[in-house]
Amino acid sequence: MGQIQKQLFFKARLEKVWQIWTDVENTPEWVEGVSESTITSSVRSGRGLGWQEKCLVDERVVQMDHEMIEWEEGKKTKIRTGLPMGGSINREVEFKETKEGTEVNVCLEWDLGMIGAFVQEERVQRIMEKGFDRSAVRWKEKAEKN
Repeated sequence: MGQIQKQLFFKARLEKVWQIWTDVENTPEWVEGVSESTITSSVRSGRGLGWQEKCLVDERVVQMDHEMIEWEEGKKTKIRTGLPMGGSINREVEFKETKEGTEVNVCLEWDLGMIGAFVQEERVQRIMEKGFDRSAVRWKEKAEKN
């Protein structure tokens, strides 16, 4: 079991930061390792939205199946992600408008399932941190672009 908690600050309007976060079909533009993202549910936005991503993780292609389990417009999302061999990732993201722009609080928690028996947790933590940090920089650049 691993976890990342981060607080991000954007010099951009909340609406723009939110729009980038919730536009799941365009995650390959800014999320580290994502090569493909396709909506798989009849729900196109909000709670119940489902989508599948193909991701390169540590030189391996991994299919991830996501579901938006909570959606408070402009305020909060919770996403559950299914990984191969019984693993999962849960993401909770909260948005808050500030005088300077937007504050985003992110919490990721994961359980690798059966894969956890074959990899070192410290290595997974480093890979997840590196991917998150690179994605956060790209998200910020995309949001702050005029």
